[in-house]
Amino acid sequence: MKAVDPTVDDLLKGKTMQIYWYLLSHGQSGIREIQKNLNIPSSSTVSYHMNKLVNAGLVVQDIKTDKYFIKEEVKTGVLGLYIRFGRLLIPRMTFYLSFSLTFCFLTFLLIFTQDSPLRLIDVLFLVFSSAVSVIFCFEAIKTYQMKPL
Repeated sequence: MKAVDPTVDDLLKGKTMQIYWYLLSHGQSGIREIQKNLNIPSSSTVSYHMNKLVNAGLVVQDIKTDKYFIKEEVKTGVLGLYIRFGRLLIPRMTFYLSFSLTFCFLTFLLIFTQDSPLRLIDVLFLVFSSAVSVIFCFEAIKTYQMKPL
């Protein structure tokens, strides 16, 4: 992963960001494939943005197949809010959400499977863990909606 350079931050906006995101999530791709899948009217537009990415050192062209692939992965803008597993881009908040939901579920089980009467601290703990889960869920959805594609 490359340190975020201010010029890269300025570069990865609009169509250029969409194309970079497409390459991150789909792997090696050609100009026409990107044009078709992103509904860009002209292949020269894709080529222009691809050249910007190549000149910045973020993307490399395979001469044999005439396809492009990610050389350097950067975490700038919306990209910093995602974790990449192969071709899958997942919002960071999803992991926090899964942890808090698991914690909330285990708290619920612990409280309602014991034989002792329900205490105020147990209810407050359950309410707090549920509220945290709702907040993380909201943030994960909001982050997912920010993706450029």
